Amino acid sequence: MTTTDTTRTLVHVDPASIVLDTNVRTDARLDKDFVASIRDHGVMQPVVGYRDQDGAVHVLQGQRRTLAAVETQREIIPVYLAETPDEAGRIITQMVENDQRTGFTDAERADGYEQLSLLGLTAAQIAKRTHSRKESVQQGLAARQSQTARDHLASGFTIEQAAVLAEFDDDEEAVESLVAATQRGTFDHTASRLRQKREAARAVAAETDRLTAEGTTVLDQAPWDYYYDGRGPAAPLRALGIDEEQHATCPGRAVIVVATWAGEAQTEEVCTDWKANGHENRQAVAGTSGPLDEDEKAERRRVIENNKEWRAATEVRRDWLCTLAQRKSAPKDAAVTLARLLAQAPSRVQDGMNDRKGITAEILGEQWRTSAPASSARASVYALTIALAGIEVIYADVHTWRNMTDTDLDYLAVLVAWGYTPCDLEQGLLDARADQ
Repeated sequence: MTTTDTTRTLVHVDPASIVLDTNVRTDARLDKDFVASIRDHGVMQPVVGYRDQDGAVHVLQGQRRTLAAVETQREIIPVYLAETPDEAGRIITQMVENDQRTGFTDAERADGYEQLSLLGLTAAQIAKRTHSRKESVQQGLAARQSQTARDHLASGFTIEQAAVLAEFDDDEEAVESLVAATQRGTFDHTASRLRQKREAARAVAAETDRLTAEGTTVLDQAPWDYYYDGRGPAAPLRALGIDEEQHATCPGRAVIVVATWAGEAQTEEVCTDWKANGHENRQAVAGTSGPLDEDEKAERRRVIENNKEWRAATEVRRDWLCTLAQRKSAPKDAAVTLARLLAQAPSRVQDGMNDRKGITAEILGEQWRTSAPASSARASVYALTIALAGIEVIYADVHTWRNMTDTDLDYLAVLVAWGYTPCDLEQGLLDARADQ
């Protein structure tokens, strides 16, 4: 079939018959989503080509579309036939076409998802028909529901980042922290920490409400030092050497509810005034009284904040390792890293092989023992990931940052060299070693 406009003739041609001349784009980069789009929808934008003296059609613009059509066995594709160019004109045409092409911004893409949603399509349907990730569609739809997220999408935030802003739309301080984190490159770390903080607060609030409804006195959270060293009036029963039954009739009976390092609510019974109620605080520090001095308070705050930051970073680092584990090939110096771990930290590698704490399964999947890759390149990634999971066993402890070994720091430095963005605490530890 042939139609003609004022400058070009539109024909429909078998893509397998089209001649592909040398292209300025040396790698066609036929990603699976692009190929799937051609398979489902065909070539929607006509290729531009020309006929040679023998009648064969050559591609000027549309190499990727043509190759994808061949791969998906499309019978015909539309081609605009232009005048036969000279060699310089052919190359210039290819360069101009690619340089001047502008894809959707994330703001435009999210808007498109919303328009499709308003037409009745579900996130799964939108993802399938646009060849997008379902998670990305869901994030785009969530971002469109928040004015804050929409504003930042328009200013250059990614769909993923905007969805996080929408998640914290009711917390102005959290949004400010996230926006500031984009400048430092620590957005994911900040988001992880904010989520953990929110989850912990919700857990504590729920447990506090439950206990209060039962008639139990719940104290406001106070510095843990006061409960253990005798500087303050309140103390836990374990410091007093008594159990809940012995304390049942004490007028100072109460509980505190705090979040554990894992973000779960933890309850402990205390006496609100152990001295006045005749108890002995066995853990009181001899010769001390009154509140902590400013240096002690500062150190306590530093430890607590760093513990929280380390826990949040662990979540981000594990996500990054999951992405690393899906690579088709290992980083260039992966063999060197693996050899050093085997030679210098065999017990750590053994932790990965034994899947201590379930970290290997978290990164490689529950069936990792029976799903070793067949290709050498993927197998290298697989072996490397098992060893790295062993290091993560130690990193799972929130106090790891306080006693980093050379192996621990080497591991962190390698991840950064491979593209991992460290949190401020992790970067500080690496900087401190570099300054030694």
